Amino acid sequence: MANGSCLCGKIRYQISLGKDAPLESSIDLNQTSTCHCRPCRKITGATTSLNLTVPLSDFALLAGTPKTFTTRHCDDGFEFSMVFCGDCGSPIYDMPLGGPQPPVAVIQVGTLDDGGVLEATPVTELNVKHRLGWVREVGGAVQRQGYTDLKTGY
Repeated sequence: MANGSCLCGKIRYQISLGKDAPLESSIDLNQTSTCHCRPCRKITGATTSLNLTVPLSDFALLAGTPKTFTTRHCDDGFEFSMVFCGDCGSPIYDMPLGGPQPPVAVIQVGTLDDGGVLEATPVTELNVKHRLGWVREVGGAVQRQGYTDLKTGY
C-alpha cells in the first residue's frame, strides 16, 4: 500500500500496489513516466509532470471530496479529468476518459507521502515533441512523441 495527500491534507488516498513490500520495491517502474505536454505543464506549474499510472481499481479515496476539471488534450484530442483539492489546489491525479480499459489514474508522484518513489528514474518520457529546449532527455527512458502508441493512454 502507498498513501498520498494534497498539500493541506484534506484529500487523502491510498494505492494498492499488489504486494506487501515496501513502496520503493513494489512500484511497477514501467508505469512511471514524465510528460512534456502543455496540459501537464499547466496542471503542475512545472516544465514536466512526474506520473505513476495505476489501475483505477487500485486507487481509493480515503478522505475529502476532490474537485474535477475536464478538458481535452492539446494534440491527441482525448478528454481527461483533472482531480484536485478544492481548498489548496494540489493536483492529485488525472483520468483519461473513454481511453484505456481498464480505466487508470495517472497520479502526480509528488503527492505520494513516501518520497522514495521520487528517486525512481522515469522509464518513459511522453510528448517529447513539446520538451523545452533547455530540458534534457532522461537517460535510458523510452522517448514517445505522444500517447497514441501506448496501451495505457499515458
